[in-house]
Amino acid sequence: MDNELLNNTLLVVLTSLVSLFYVVSVSLYGSDFFKGNTFAKTYKQPALIVTIVTHIAYIGFLTAPEGYRLNYSISMLMTMVALTLAVIYMFIEFSTKTEKTGFFILSFSAGAEILASILLFTSSGDGPSFSGLGIGIHLLAAIFSFSSIAIAGLYSFLYLLLFRQIKNNKFGFLFENLPNLEVLELLIKHAVAFGFLFLTITLLAGVIGSIQTSEIINLFDTRLIALVIIWMFYGFSLFIKKLFGWDTIHMAYLLIFLFVLTTTLILLMSIFSPTFHGLSF
Repeated sequence: MDNELLNNTLLVVLTSLVSLFYVVSVSLYGSDFFKGNTFAKTYKQPALIVTIVTHIAYIGFLTAPEGYRLNYSISMLMTMVALTLAVIYMFIEFSTKTEKTGFFILSFSAGAEILASILLFTSSGDGPSFSGLGIGIHLLAAIFSFSSIAIAGLYSFLYLLLFRQIKNNKFGFLFENLPNLEVLELLIKHAVAFGFLFLTITLLAGVIGSIQTSEIINLFDTRLIALVIIWMFYGFSLFIKKLFGWDTIHMAYLLIFLFVLTTTLILLMSIFSPTFHGLSF
């Protein structure tokens, strides 16, 4: 197998450790959520921090031969999605002091990292690398944007699930263990704020990167139009309740729709082109 990763013992160990640490973190968050385990409650946050730090070091070693530049390979994008999901969740947990949703978010993060590790071990992991600081920030912000959109979509789903249980007077396990509706609404707002911030950075960095590479920006490009529409909807979501009186239920449906839309666009990208910018509709 022609794979440089397999010839680098340190990277092999780090790749395995990162996946293992994600599994451990998910297990601790799950044990606390489902069983209220005291040990898990005490060590789940330190475990998550160790996982994130190890993951950052791993990506540093992985990208060092390319001058610490990310590439557009599926394995690289998946491992970055895993990292950004974990980082955004950590900031949300620390800022809201809410720990009961970590199992759900980190399960997706662990799944993405395990898949990325499998792809790294079974393929060359090669892909076109970005060129220029603007494009690098553009790519990183785009990955953070998708992770924020995914988290907002998941929180919206949990909100709707809990709302329906309360509406039907079914006060079961989720009602007892999930944060209440007010806290879930706060979590949704934090995720939306992160999404809008990173979408804004994605657009601005993309423009700067295009200027650096003398690339002509096509304002009628369907990909650009789709990105701007999603960005506008996320900005709109921050003020929709105050300006138009929309309740959180309608906003949750909107955020789930935006997550499905964004995921569909990314799947199209991965099928037809190794990079978003090489895709033509």
